[in-house]
Amino acid sequence: MKHNNNFDFLRFLFSLLVVIGHSMILSKKPEFWNGFLASMPNYSVCAFFVISGFLVYSSFERVKNIRQYAKNRLKRILPAYFFVVIYFSIFLFFFSTADADKYFSVEWAKYLGVNFIFANFLKPCIPFVFESNPECAINGSLWTIKVELMFYLFVPFLYYTLFKKSLKTKNFILIGLYLFSFVYSLLAEKYYGYGMVKQLPGSLGYFISGILLYINLDFFQKHSSKILPAAIILSALEFYFLPFKFVFPFSLGILIIWFAFAHIPLKNFGKHGDFSYGMYLVHFPIIQLFIQEKIYDNYSYAGLFLSYIIIILCSVLIWKFIESPFLKKRKQIT
Repeated sequence: MKHNNNFDFLRFLFSLLVVIGHSMILSKKPEFWNGFLASMPNYSVCAFFVISGFLVYSSFERVKNIRQYAKNRLKRILPAYFFVVIYFSIFLFFFSTADADKYFSVEWAKYLGVNFIFANFLKPCIPFVFESNPECAINGSLWTIKVELMFYLFVPFLYYTLFKKSLKTKNFILIGLYLFSFVYSLLAEKYYGYGMVKQLPGSLGYFISGILLYINLDFFQKHSSKILPAAIILSALEFYFLPFKFVFPFSLGILIIWFAFAHIPLKNFGKHGDFSYGMYLVHFPIIQLFIQEKIYDNYSYAGLFLSYIIIILCSVLIWKFIESPFLKKRKQIT
């Protein structure tokens, strides 16, 4: 299954949509604005959670060794994450309004500390950087990393809960978790706002959708010509007539998994590397820097496309010099 799918293309596509959407949202420039594309960061993150559920659960099922699984997962996500956090916390000094003594202060150390424990929401900004921007956050995309790590922790418990149970029982348990996530989302949005819905267990429904499709993959592929149109129609009706999204997480999963295994000539898309994670990690501070330096203001679309090129180039370098070496080391250990 590793090479016989289009997941590499999908990850790149969703990362690119996050980049494009955030460039519109953060810059607040009317000429860049496209309502559809500006909504893509949220939906793309949901898509990543679906893909993660499908692939991470299948990964643990193959390994069945918690220690090896933990090594594999942490080497995939942590090296690039820590590099980006440290690099931009230092690099942005050269674009700050403070001297070294003021910049590398207790507040700077606090920023590093909370990001090292994946609590970016506690201190998203560094003093003297992006203060004139509409948003001061250095990297507002990092909130998803803690959610992803919690999914990683959750998978072994779920796997052994489902272990040796019938397919019917597995589906019953997973649907129960899906319903729990939905009910939580309704209550969280009512009492705390949408920000809490994005966290766990609100985002669990997308992750569970990926797992449900993985364990029922044969059935889904056999009947996809009927399931896919039904899912699209139900989601469309839900968007137009209902104030909540009950069907959407699973429908999104159906669309993603159908495309992942569709007979489309994209299966070698990632032969030169998987740049999606690097793009996701670096795009936010680069866009913020372009806003602060008024590159979008002075060069409009030329500045916008230049920021995209720099983001992609940075993601290629991160893949080549950080992600890929650690993944090769992982294979040697395995």
